[in-house]
Amino acid sequence: MSEPAQNGVIYFNLATDCEATDPALNDPALGERATRGIMGLLEENEWRGTFFVIPTDLEAHPALYNELREAGHEVGLHLHPAAQGYEPFFGSYGPEVQREILAEAVDRFAQVMSATPMSMCMGYGSANDYTYALLVEAGFRHGMCSIPGRILPECASVWAGAPLFMHYAHRYNRLLTGDLDFVEIPATIDWESRMWGGKHPQDLRVELVDAKNHFYTIEKSVRRQIAEAVPVKTVRAVTHNIFEYSQPSDFRRQTLAGIITHYKHIVGEQGYQTAGATMAELAKMYRAKVAREGPELTLDNRGYLREDHESEE
Repeated sequence: MSEPAQNGVIYFNLATDCEATDPALNDPALGERATRGIMGLLEENEWRGTFFVIPTDLEAHPALYNELREAGHEVGLHLHPAAQGYEPFFGSYGPEVQREILAEAVDRFAQVMSATPMSMCMGYGSANDYTYALLVEAGFRHGMCSIPGRILPECASVWAGAPLFMHYAHRYNRLLTGDLDFVEIPATIDWESRMWGGKHPQDLRVELVDAKNHFYTIEKSVRRQIAEAVPVKTVRAVTHNIFEYSQPSDFRRQTLAGIITHYKHIVGEQGYQTAGATMAELAKMYRAKVAREGPELTLDNRGYLREDHESEE
């Protein structure tokens, strides 16, 4: 995917967590309607998106997810341990059980899709410092585990201080940029707005607020990515296949349409081109632009007393 003239491209990605067969809902018919509605809305814009699917959704609708892949959409693994008979939060487990959960989910994915998944979205953003290395061990190359700014220890999901934008994961510390061959691609967030009693940042989750509120999150993120010269600039929205996206009157569908309109307007005003991309395409572009290197940690000690200043007193 080549970048046209002007300032380049700021890409749009929609990632859909497909979990309509999760025990808390268990409505596979709704899941199929919603997924097809999202697919249609993306294709109206000549875009392709990313669909992260729990094993039971795959098994309920194998033809649907193979159809999505054949149409150029990305199909990856979504992980909710409860749907596999475990306790709900992946980040509460040590490496042995995490490895076991991953192996079962990968095998079930492969049974339906005839290939192992390369991308992963972790349910609840629940992870710990074992997780990224285990994802690489299991064959994953990119995905979304982090929710920068989230502080939900009750879900084993603590991401205060995590990088806001695309980066290589760290093998020992989930909050750092590292040199693992795993490209973490967080959703777009407003790092200054807090929800849920201060535990969660406002993010570009379609169903979280209306399109008007999402406008400000998009604009703020776009401006910061330009100012910081982020290598692959991206607006990343998130939703779930548990709403009536097949219905034009559905509020979430209308909100998603509004997000897309705002994205095009904001990016155009900044002199950039717009384009849709899957997370696989974003990760490929990132690898082409950014080398994998270990982190260089430095402490801001500008406020410390300096020896040369002390000697003058």
